[in-house]
Amino acid sequence: MNKRIKKKYRLIQALEQWLLAISTTIDIIVNGQNRLYNRVAELENIIERNAQATNSRFDYLEKKVANKLSKKSWFSRK
Repeated sequence: MNKRIKKKYRLIQALEQWLLAISTTIDIIVNGQNRLYNRVAELENIIERNAQATNSRFDYLEKKVANKLSKKSWFSRK
């Protein structure tokens, strides 16, 4: 092989290594992004369940307070 061909071959090898490194980095970033997306979806589900539980507790307390404050009929007064 002459010098020009060797130089081009080394350049091609360097570019292939560079592309391999970039594709590996992109794969790592995409996998991390997918994991973050799944974690966010899981946290949103947890927040939704907590909000529903809190709202149901407040509904129960409001009904309980409303029943205590409601005026009793004069038949049931002692």
